Amino acid sequence: MTLKNSLLIAFAAITLTSISAGAYIVPGGPRPAEPAPFPDEGGFPPGNPFPGQDDFGNGGIGNGGIGNGGFQNGRQEQKVIYLNRRLSNETLALRQLAGIGENYRGYTIQSVIVDVRRSGPQAQVSLLADGREEDTSYSPQGAVQLVPRYRAVIGEDVRSLQLSVRGNAEIASITINLLDNDRVERPGRPGRGVDVPLFVSRRMYGNDRLDLTQYIDMYRYRGYRIQEIVIEATPVYNTALIDLVINGFNQGQTLQVDRYNSRQTVRPQNAVLGQGADSIVLYTRGDLDVRQVTLRLSR
Repeated sequence: MTLKNSLLIAFAAITLTSISAGAYIVPGGPRPAEPAPFPDEGGFPPGNPFPGQDDFGNGGIGNGGIGNGGFQNGRQEQKVIYLNRRLSNETLALRQLAGIGENYRGYTIQSVIVDVRRSGPQAQVSLLADGREEDTSYSPQGAVQLVPRYRAVIGEDVRSLQLSVRGNAEIASITINLLDNDRVERPGRPGRGVDVPLFVSRRMYGNDRLDLTQYIDMYRYRGYRIQEIVIEATPVYNTALIDLVINGFNQGQTLQVDRYNSRQTVRPQNAVLGQGADSIVLYTRGDLDVRQVTLRLSR
């Protein structure tokens, strides 16, 4: 090998070593892309952040975005809303979005799981039942569980179910966990019972009396057993008391209604309409508004 060839080989080796060393220690070059910073409380950029979807309409949740009964285990069921949206100071109607209609009457709402991808520093997510705040998570991240504070039976204790977002939050999905109590009649389950609403709308003053019998079609429901009587009432002031009396006998303990307990349930013993239960009366103490009374009957 000539001296010239030896020098060329040595020069090439030094050059490759320098390049390798430089690639290792010199900063720079391509790096994994970092997520964009979450917008501050000033709000999100205008416009829909997810092209091709509108706010709960075509291409979004309204058509095919809901997992109806994605999981069912015995008497438990999940309803999943695939949201994939950024929300800012919005309130979502969960029953409508999840398709929880009257066929779910009698189901208990166990919990609501909100999958939060990102949220603003002052964001909060709240579960509302009939407008009442049940549970709240502040600056939520990941899977956040919201649990009703009070008894939450659809059609009995809860009519509307909402998720309130204050501030900014990007939500992937919302899962509603339900439990089938297997008590109340629903479409497709005939013979379990029937709900008879008595559309009572009356203000009671002091020691007052309300005869419910005049609101009941005794001819139609004669021979039906009363399983439950649900009373919906709101006190004018702080609290009020109600006694349910059937044929002169008190049914259960005195009911106390306040702004947190506006719906009360009484389960009479062996009360059959027209056969021993001919007089159903509410005796009240304190000013209150009786909005509605519902009889749950069985043959």
